[in-house]
Amino acid sequence: MSNAITTQSGAQVGTWDGVDVKDLQKELNRIRQLLKDEGGVDKINAADMPHRDQLPEDLQSFTAYPIWGFDSQQNCLCGARANRIVSVEDVRQYSMVEHH
Repeated sequence: MSNAITTQSGAQVGTWDGVDVKDLQKELNRIRQLLKDEGGVDKINAADMPHRDQLPEDLQSFTAYPIWGFDSQQNCLCGARANRIVSVEDVRQYSMVEHH
């Protein structure tokens, strides 16, 4: 899988290796500022982030809020602005769906 972070128009604007969502959060903040400086026309989308396949199967269709990434420490980068890091178990609890 590619590490490329691309915009809705297909431009590569960054990368993430899938290891730590804190790194993804920093990169998304940088990218948002870059896109804002360029006029704010192009956007990034949580569903298009690299390593989306790492997200557990039971959360692939989770829609209560965006999940930008999932890392090897079982943490998710969540929220419309990718501003919350929460454990996968917290996301599952919030989903109010039985996962046993």
